Amino acid sequence: MKTRLRLLITLGAVAALTAACNPIGANSRTKYPEDPRFAEFTYQTDGEIKVQERTDSLNERWPGLKATEGHVTVEYSPSGLLPNPDPEFWLTGVATVPDDTITALMEGTTDSTLLPGIYPGLYQYVPQDCHFSTIDPTHAEQVLEGDDMQVNKEFGTLPVEELAASSDCHLVVVTGKGLSD
Repeated sequence: MKTRLRLLITLGAVAALTAACNPIGANSRTKYPEDPRFAEFTYQTDGEIKVQERTDSLNERWPGLKATEGHVTVEYSPSGLLPNPDPEFWLTGVATVPDDTITALMEGTTDSTLLPGIYPGLYQYVPQDCHFSTIDPTHAEQVLEGDDMQVNKEFGTLPVEELAASSDCHLVVVTGKGLSD
């Protein structure tokens, strides 16, 4: 009787544990709204993603951006089992910028057709009628870096992963990923 009870409990535990990994059951991946203009949003975090209205998060990482309005998501990537002393973080954002920023960025256009893979909660800040050009990340960093006196040491600079600029809407769509200092 005890062996049957142990077997039953063991089978129940195995069934419960494997049900969490069942691909047919509930989807473990969050479903985001889709917009064919954007590349897939691939960043992950252990926390809840929040859209914030902030220009400081953009301008202090990229002083050459000169954003007058901005919406961003900034989160830490999952750390795994052990805490990381220099955790990786990512930023996705949409910013309104002046003509001189757009003009400087447009010198580095590429042939990519998709907008950067920003957090889908930011799609609402990118009007459908804006026309974008994708910008080479290396060129974008040169334009946006500013000088050492402008970079907030608390934020630090952040490598640009993807960037697109719209001259008709004065918008920049950007993603970046780096290590926390």
